[in-house]
Amino acid sequence: MVTGIALLLVFLVVVVLIVRGQSPIIMLLLLAIVWAIIAGIGLQDIQAKVLQGGAVQYASAVIIIVFGAWFAQVLIQTGIAESVIRSAVELTGDRPLVTAIVINLVTALLFTSMYGVGAAIAIGVIALPIMLSQGIPARVATPAFTMGVGAGGFVNLVQFGTFEKLFPGIRYEAPWLTYWIIGMAVYLLCAWAMIYLNLRSLGLRKTASVDVAAAPPARKRTPYYTYIVPIFPVIMVMGLKWQIIPTFLASIVLALALTWRSRSFQGALNLFNKTFYDAFPDIATIAALWTICGMIIVAGQMPQISEALRPIFAPILPHTNLQAALFFGLIGGILSIYRGPMVVVGTGAALLAIILSNHDIPIAYLYSLWLAPTIMQGSVDPTNSWTLWTIGYTKVPQGQFLKTALPFGCLMVAINSAICYAMLGGSQ
Repeated sequence: MVTGIALLLVFLVVVVLIVRGQSPIIMLLLLAIVWAIIAGIGLQDIQAKVLQGGAVQYASAVIIIVFGAWFAQVLIQTGIAESVIRSAVELTGDRPLVTAIVINLVTALLFTSMYGVGAAIAIGVIALPIMLSQGIPARVATPAFTMGVGAGGFVNLVQFGTFEKLFPGIRYEAPWLTYWIIGMAVYLLCAWAMIYLNLRSLGLRKTASVDVAAAPPARKRTPYYTYIVPIFPVIMVMGLKWQIIPTFLASIVLALALTWRSRSFQGALNLFNKTFYDAFPDIATIAALWTICGMIIVAGQMPQISEALRPIFAPILPHTNLQAALFFGLIGGILSIYRGPMVVVGTGAALLAIILSNHDIPIAYLYSLWLAPTIMQGSVDPTNSWTLWTIGYTKVPQGQFLKTALPFGCLMVAINSAICYAMLGGSQ
């Protein structure tokens, strides 16, 4: 019990330090090492099992992230992503409410396959000035965009492919995929409610918080038949049961083939190489976090640590499907903010290790419940990379952003937890 309390205190200290702005990478690395030391794990096991074994255990997740970011760069640099956004906005006319809703929806569809902070920035510098130029307040335009990025994450192939390593046994198929699609729809509806209610109370603004004239000039549109490319990976995995990496490779080749008229064959080869290299800056931080979190999960599942923590967490953590739905629905949203203890790629890695060691909750059901808080963190948490860029770009204070977006993000988590239990929990 004394060891368990010491481990818990160290965990809480790390959470507080991350919330206060310390590097999650450094703090989580220290957590893995200090936990092992406190639990009495020998130096040989620390360096061989925790550091070495944990770091390489989820290396394949990093590779999937690379391919997802590569595909996103191809969509950006061929002009397909920009063409989809601008064509959709043209259909809305000069109707700010409809414009914000359409941009939120199209952003979600793009991010069913796109991934990375670079992809978010490339879409954001197009979508945000469009909304601001129509008088939509920055505090509304900002979460309208970030929540669109998040909504697409419910069925995003990179999201699934990386978390597949943490939640072994999950499959990109019904009935789980059916719920994830519904979860995406629920988040879109919550975002639309946020847009409507805030526009009704705030009205439109005559001035924007960013220089909309500084937005990049519109590029030549790609043909309409290229608009299938952003959702092509999802179709391949769902319909033909392809693996994720071959799917992204085929999608990259398809994007280049459908836009071949704008460049020579050598130019296509050069773009193929360039987009691969351009993808790496996008994934540097997330790759480091995945590597460190592998260490924490391996450490947390070692008997010296899991057995010490189990008596402390047993009264708190869920042990049935209904308890899990209530647990995530009530606190999953709020404890995801500022990389709190519900963030799996963060301090939540320790929590996941403890829950998995209990063997109480079916893994696929646990992933589906945890997905909504994970998606919310990736779109509402001000410390998340693309959210941080967006609020910096629109000059919206963090407090104002949270006041606008957080209630609707928590509502999404609560609704989806109830739906998940209704669809999947009772039969497991």
